[in-house]
Amino acid sequence: MKVLGIDIGGTNTEVGVVDSELGILEVVVFNTKDATSFEDYITTLTKKVQLLSSKYELYAIGIGAPNYDSVSGEFRPVNFPWKDLHPFNLKLHLESKVGISTSVVNDANAAALAENRYGVGQENPTFIMVTIGTGLGGAIVINNRLLEGASGYAGEFGHIKIENISRKCNCGGIGCLETVVSANGIKGTYASNIKNITGSFPDKIPTVKTIFDRARNNDDVCQQTLKFTFETLGNKLADFIHIINPEAVVFCGNISKSLGAYMPIMQDMCENQLLPDFRGKMKYVVSDLLEKRMNILGPASLAFSIKETVS
Repeated sequence: MKVLGIDIGGTNTEVGVVDSELGILEVVVFNTKDATSFEDYITTLTKKVQLLSSKYELYAIGIGAPNYDSVSGEFRPVNFPWKDLHPFNLKLHLESKVGISTSVVNDANAAALAENRYGVGQENPTFIMVTIGTGLGGAIVINNRLLEGASGYAGEFGHIKIENISRKCNCGGIGCLETVVSANGIKGTYASNIKNITGSFPDKIPTVKTIFDRARNNDDVCQQTLKFTFETLGNKLADFIHIINPEAVVFCGNISKSLGAYMPIMQDMCENQLLPDFRGKMKYVVSDLLEKRMNILGPASLAFSIKETVS
């Protein structure tokens, strides 16, 4: 059985054909922001879907989209550059164009679906996923079922509040976990550490990759920056674990690839905050799917689940 998985990203949009036995057969990639308008983008996406649906016999389409509202059925791509942006129902649009059953889910939830079908979920049916990149996201899977919440936004770990942190988040809130544990958060901590030493913020803040590289070369400011980042994450992870009682915590996103030496720091902080009955029972792992097109496998997993639900 073949399905189509679509990942709508801020940089690229990827459309992939996935076979239930053979895996990914073909992927078409185009630059999301090459479109001159939202209407132009939807037209381009539709043409790619029509092309692949004419080449393969597809059972269903799954889409991972930013800011998807499962109540209205619309995705609301607020961070895209076009002036004609508006809430849009991708499911109804594509079903009318290609006549193939289509489902949509938030992009973080799509990653969790991939993990559940192809990764940690094969042995651990209850887990939480933490996505560390430009921002901080998450998803929850309980007994192999994605927990979406009332409107598809369950698992917004990045907006849990941190005590004694006054940083303003992109969401408008103050002290969100994302303001510390994210690419932007790491840069903010670095700048604050430099200010504490020199009395002023640095003129130029290094990239997150540079901060990790310098930390590996024993730069004290960078080491303290990352130590604070992952101790903060570990402290808050304990809250999630107490509420959800998962078997595993799975990390994905670009920054997760660099966890390395900081995984024990985060894990120790988390374990120290847990009740005795929880300690020593968790798996803390970086996803093995990060280099295996998780972004396509997630929406494809959603598409496969359509048949499984019907069956």
